[in-house]
Amino acid sequence: MGFPFLAAGVSAALLGGRLGRGLSLTAAIVFLSWYVAGFQGAAIAAIGAAVISISVKSGYSLLKTLYLSTSLSLLTGGLLSLGFPGFMNIGESELSPLREVYLSAGLESETIDSVFSLISYYAPGIGAIHIVLGSIVSVLFFKSISGRNTSWATGETANFRMHWGFAWIPIACLIILVISGSAQTPEVALRIAKNLLVFCSLPYGVGGFQVAVKWAKETRGMAFMLIMSAIFAPPFVLGGLILLGILDTWFDYRKKIDIRIERMKNEGSSDQNS
Repeated sequence: MGFPFLAAGVSAALLGGRLGRGLSLTAAIVFLSWYVAGFQGAAIAAIGAAVISISVKSGYSLLKTLYLSTSLSLLTGGLLSLGFPGFMNIGESELSPLREVYLSAGLESETIDSVFSLISYYAPGIGAIHIVLGSIVSVLFFKSISGRNTSWATGETANFRMHWGFAWIPIACLIILVISGSAQTPEVALRIAKNLLVFCSLPYGVGGFQVAVKWAKETRGMAFMLIMSAIFAPPFVLGGLILLGILDTWFDYRKKIDIRIERMKNEGSSDQNS
């Protein structure tokens, strides 16, 4: 279901030209998105195209454009999932066409039922990640095919960092899961908590990855250690990156690294002067 996001990038580029022609072609592309990916796909394609086009005309930065595109697309997908199947609302009826494929691959029917049940249960969290990543692809795809000069077309670096207040969301979800082990907890609350944790792994994982990359660039041998760890212990590395991203919201490790580098440079220059 990646077509709506590519369609959003193409439509945004078309809207940057002659408005009348751009609107008619965008309408055709949105209709095609509806045919390929359903009503949710068409709505997300339309929202993404409009947000990217307006952001570019308003001179917004790359990071602000990404924030607006992902948040509004995510809001659209979340609201529409209440009444329509799609990214964040995948039932076993939508997965049933895949049953024959898995059966032909040698999987047992009980295993397939368990997999379908897990996918349906975690569809909101997985679908939210899909929408966010797809929205990012839409913006970057627009950037690659658009011939217009944008305020972020010169290779601007998006330095992503979550606000400290959002860290309480995964903390609250973990508290709910811990309480559910000893006290009766509504199933709806458990599902919301689990899906929020699945979704939160994306932004905090990205933040932790940026901290790790900066750390690896400034510390000799650290890049090799991180690569080896990712090869031989990927679950631990993934969990560590998510935890690092959460802690970075409070401790701002990238700033601490910059301060340490500046201090080392000052100490080196003072030694040379003496």
